[in-house]
Amino acid sequence: MSYQITIEPLGHTVEAREGQTILDACLRAGVWLPHACCHGLCATCKVRVLEGEFELGAASPFALMDFEREERRVLACCATVQSDVTIEADIDEDR
Repeated sequence: MSYQITIEPLGHTVEAREGQTILDACLRAGVWLPHACCHGLCATCKVRVLEGEFELGAASPFALMDFEREERRVLACCATVQSDVTIEADIDEDR
């Protein structure tokens, strides 16, 4: 099974396989999301889920605070999607 991730403000859509992180799906599709540690510790890959269902994964409580979780923010390196989603991200169009 796969889901669609729409990335705003660009409007790009990428496909995510079941269990694939948001970051991995975006990078494999050529959409360069900021990232660093890829282990849920640094918060460089923090994005906001505007619509859709997701699983947070192993995000550190220091990198993703409780109030951010309530605002539907996730770490793209840990979070997986459970439906089609729309995210808001700081996108670097040039690698």
